[in-house]
Amino acid sequence: MQTDSGDTAFGTSLGLAFIGGYADAPSFLTAHTFTGHLTGNCVLAAVSFGTQEWHLALDRLLAVVAFLGGILSSLTLSRLFAVYLRGSSLLLAMFVELALVGTAFLFVWDHGNNELFILCMCLALGIQNDSLRKTNQVSVHSTYMTGMVTTLMQKVFSYLLPDRSLEGKPPTDSASTGIHVLAPMWICFIVGAVVGAVVVARFHALGLLGIALLLSLLICVEMKTTWTRI
Repeated sequence: MQTDSGDTAFGTSLGLAFIGGYADAPSFLTAHTFTGHLTGNCVLAAVSFGTQEWHLALDRLLAVVAFLGGILSSLTLSRLFAVYLRGSSLLLAMFVELALVGTAFLFVWDHGNNELFILCMCLALGIQNDSLRKTNQVSVHSTYMTGMVTTLMQKVFSYLLPDRSLEGKPPTDSASTGIHVLAPMWICFIVGAVVGAVVVARFHALGLLGIALLLSLLICVEMKTTWTRI
């Protein structure tokens, strides 16, 4: 889900990148499973199968399926309700994510149910990952950094050693824009992961409420922006 322009405000992107890190590190501490990306869980699932830790392997496969389900859910809602959502699509995505994060907290707090916790968190972060696609016309992700860091390195290289043979827009302009978007988002993700890990290590499941608080703040900002546009 995206805004009409397909471009998300830079501040919101930084906030979602922070949440992506904050959610992923504590989820691993809580359920020994990543909830914001696929690569780590695929490798961890393979390791778990190899060491015959069947229950843990199935949890990690559940995370993969749920994350893909979150992306598919976001895409489906965008397609089916595009006319009604319009400029409010990102806002709706964050509301759904907030509800899922709250539900995940209840499952792990009241019942210690790792499977339902993983299901809700991966759905939430899958939705977030699809809802944020571009910032300042730069393709971004907010729940994992591998592709973004690769792109960032490419942009830095292009900026320092531009290809003068290219026509049209100076390559240094595009590279500079990419660097100014991707580098802060990477930093916010890392800081979010550190903060989330420290908070959850100190306060255990209660630390997960920090995700809900941050999402609530971003929702308030997005609502104000949406009303301003109206």
